[in-house]
Amino acid sequence: MNEPDQGYIFNPADLVEYAMDKPIGAARAALTVALEKADVYIDIVTDELSENMELNQEFLKVLSGALRKNSSKVLGDMPNRIKGCQFERDLGL
Repeated sequence: MNEPDQGYIFNPADLVEYAMDKPIGAARAALTVALEKADVYIDIVTDELSENMELNQEFLKVLSGALRKNSSKVLGDMPNRIKGCQFERDLGL
């Protein structure tokens, strides 16, 4: 058995990309792990998912791109409705 490549560094975007075509439960679980250290509330992002994964793929592509840029600062690349929800939550509304 070969040893794993020691040069690989896990990126949370890898997990999101893997879950793009998986059932909704797997996508939610992947987002929970991938957004653990991000600047956006996880439930705001998971609430954005629909039961139809085809509809979610474009959103998950945007999210994985943001995670690749900076896995802790994704809010700036999110759609305005997510930014708005985050802002409201931060204000306690």
